[in-house]
Amino acid sequence: MHDAQSEATDTIIEESALPLDPTGVPNLDLVLGGGLLRGSLAIVVGPPGCGKTTLATQIAFAAARAGRKVLILTAFSEPTSKLLTHLRAYDFFDQDLIGDRVKLLSLQQFLRSGLASASLEVVALARTEQASLVVLDGFSGIRSTDAEPHAARQFLFDIGTTLSLQKATTIITTEAEVRDPVFFPEATTADLIIGLHFSVHDERQRRRIEAVKARGATPLGGLHGLEISTAGILVSPRLEVRVVRAGQERARQADPDGTEDPADPQAAPLARTRFDLPALDALLSGGLTQATTTVVIGSGGTGKTLLGLHYALAGVRAGEAVVFLGFHESRRQLIAKADAFNLGQDMRAALLPNGGLTLLHYPPVELDADALADHLLTTLDRTGAQRLVVDSIAVIERAVIEGSTARRVPNYLSALVAALQARRITALFTKETGPLVGADLELETDLSSGVAENVLWLQAVIYRERFYRVISVLKMRFSAHDLTLREFTITAPTGIEVRAPFESERGVLAGIARQQSDSQTSGVAAATGAYVRWRRRPRSAPSQADVRSEGSA
Repeated sequence: MHDAQSEATDTIIEESALPLDPTGVPNLDLVLGGGLLRGSLAIVVGPPGCGKTTLATQIAFAAARAGRKVLILTAFSEPTSKLLTHLRAYDFFDQDLIGDRVKLLSLQQFLRSGLASASLEVVALARTEQASLVVLDGFSGIRSTDAEPHAARQFLFDIGTTLSLQKATTIITTEAEVRDPVFFPEATTADLIIGLHFSVHDERQRRRIEAVKARGATPLGGLHGLEISTAGILVSPRLEVRVVRAGQERARQADPDGTEDPADPQAAPLARTRFDLPALDALLSGGLTQATTTVVIGSGGTGKTLLGLHYALAGVRAGEAVVFLGFHESRRQLIAKADAFNLGQDMRAALLPNGGLTLLHYPPVELDADALADHLLTTLDRTGAQRLVVDSIAVIERAVIEGSTARRVPNYLSALVAALQARRITALFTKETGPLVGADLELETDLSSGVAENVLWLQAVIYRERFYRVISVLKMRFSAHDLTLREFTITAPTGIEVRAPFESERGVLAGIARQQSDSQTSGVAAATGAYVRWRRRPRSAPSQADVRSEGSA
C-alpha cells in the first residue's frame, strides 16, 4: 500500500513538472540555464534598437516550427503589417507559418476599455487560438492607456498567471533600463527577465544580453555577447563562466556523490605530439606533451607562422584532425606560403574534404572575443580536432581588451586553455614580442608565464656581421627538455630546419649566448652555459624563479 501511494505521488509530481522549451536562439538556452519554462512569464527589457522584437519573434517562429501555436500581439511599437515587412529580412521568418501556427494581431483594439479588460481579451484570444506561446511586443507603449498607477503591474500579473494555468508561455517586450527602479514593480511579476544592453564605445556598437532573473533555473551570470544579422539573434556566452559551468557539470557527472578519490596511481605518461622536425622533436624529448598549450614567441619574421604550419601538417600526417586559426594571412596567403616550401602539396591534400585540416580566418578588425571563442569551440567539437594552431594569440588579447578591459585578459586566456584541456587538444599559439634581438624579453600577459605549459622562443640575432635564427625552450612543464640554444634555418624547399649542435659553425652559439648575457639590462634569456632570467612586467605577478642551465654548443 505504501509503495502504491509513493508511486501515485511520484506520478503526480512528474505530471505537474513543466518542461523547458528550447528558444531556438543559438546559445540562449545555455545562458538561461536550459530554456524557457513552459507556462512562465518572461520580460525582455532594453533600450530602443537592442533587439527585443527580433529576439521575441525568433523564439516565436522556432516554437511554431516545432509544431506549437503562437500568438503575436503588437501594441504601439509598430503595426502588424510593418512588423511582417521587417521580419521578412530574417532567415528564421517563414511565410507559410503565418495565419496557421503564427497569428499576428494588434492589441490596440482591446485597450479602449482599460488594461483590466484587455487582459481578459488576451487570455480569451489565447484560449481560442490554443496558443502555447503568447508574445506581446511593445508593452511600454500601453502603460499610459490606464490612469490607475498599478494597472500595468496588475495586467502582467493577470495574463501571466492565467496563461500559465493554460500551460502557455508569455513573452513581453518593453523599453526600459533593466536596473531602473521604475521598472522594478513590473519586474516582480516575471519568472524570467532578459536584459538587453546597447551601447557605443569608440565608435563601435556593442550589444549584450544577460539573464537578470530566472526562477527555477541556474543561468550563466554576467553579460554575454549578442549579434544581430540576417540569421537573427546570435548569443555568444561569456567564455569564463561557460568554462566554469562546463567544468562543474563534468565533475558532477564523473563523481555525483563527491566521494571519488581523484588520485590516479596508474596514470599513463603523457603522449607526444611531434613537429616532424627531428632536431626540434629531440630538443623537446620527443615532441610536445599531449593536451598542453605551447606559446611560440618571437619578433616578426622569425618563422612563427611557418613553424605553426609544420606542426599542423605533422598532426594531419599522424592521423589527427587539426584546426588552424589565423588572422593576418588568408587561406590563399597561407597556401602560397606553404607552396614556397615543400609543404604546399601536403597542405592542399589536407584541406580537401576529410583531409584533416580546417582553416579559420578572421580579419583582425573589431573582433568579439566571446563570439570568436564560441565559433572556435564549435569548430573544434564538430571536427573532433586534436591539435589547434592560433596565429597569433595577440589578436585575441587585443579583442578582449577592446571589448572589456585589460584586467579580463588573464581570466579569458585561462578559460580558453581550460576549454582546450577539457577536450584533450594540444594547442600551439604564436605571440609576437616586438623587435627583440636577444636582450630584453618582457611578456605582456600571463599567458606565457602562467597559463601555458610550454614556451618556445625564436630569435633573430646578428653575430659577427651575420644573421642567425636561433630557437630555445624556455619552459616545458611536464617534461625534461634540452636547454641549449639551437640554430635553425628557413630555406626552400625544406622550410624550417633545426640544426643539431655540431651542424652549427663552431663557437657561434656560445658566442651568441655570451653576447646576450653581456647585453642584459632588465631581462636576459640565454642558454648554453649562460645565466637565464625570464622577467615579466612589474604589473604582473611576482617574477618567476630564475632558471640556470648548463650545456655546450
